[in-house]
Amino acid sequence: MKRMLLLACVVTLATSSALAAGYDKTEKTKLYTLRLRVPEPALAIPALNAEIMARWKTDSEGLKSEAAEDKDADPDFNPFMLDTEWRVTFEDARLISMSANSFIDENGAHPNGAFDTIVWDKQASRAVPLIALFAKDKAQAALKAIAASAKASFLKWLTKEEGSPADPSQADDGIADEPGKLGHYALTHAKGGTKANGIVLLWGAGEVWPHVIGDVRLSIPASVFRADLAPEWKTQFE
Repeated sequence: MKRMLLLACVVTLATSSALAAGYDKTEKTKLYTLRLRVPEPALAIPALNAEIMARWKTDSEGLKSEAAEDKDADPDFNPFMLDTEWRVTFEDARLISMSANSFIDENGAHPNGAFDTIVWDKQASRAVPLIALFAKDKAQAALKAIAASAKASFLKWLTKEEGSPADPSQADDGIADEPGKLGHYALTHAKGGTKANGIVLLWGAGEVWPHVIGDVRLSIPASVFRADLAPEWKTQFE
């Protein structure tokens, strides 16, 4: 993949179909196919919808530009594709958590995938960074605990995938106790639950680790960081 796209959503669309469940539009030309899907709960929050659309504009315009460049340079050019679908991972009266999964084909050796996430504070009308969930004097402790849990989960998963013990240094390639080294985060909940029960950290194939490893999804239970939550967020988690 020529660049890791941030996930996002379209502007002027050649074809479209409005679904009762949300937004589903496709733009198809000789250079590219773009498709964006957004569920109804996100559409109902104008500022959140605008954020999703702004991200999509950045990604889709980037792919359009790259497709035009490749078309001029490659006689065997095939149209590029970007297909992004957003989903709700958790929602209550205060927060809505969204994750997006993108399929990206830029005529490389293989297609690629990428993730994006937004945890949105409905009351404040803004995105909530991971570090903002924690009390200021406990934020570093929370990130350290999350990173340790994520590394353990990653190595356990990779060992199972590869059928042999994973090299511990592989976890260090993408996981550390700082927000920029904890992937894209979203809130999770148990079926039927009314509060978040933890977070999930997401990395697309090739974003940090070798592409052959594939997508990485690491679940971190709330018990890992509950003691470090800021007072305003404690009631959001089980």
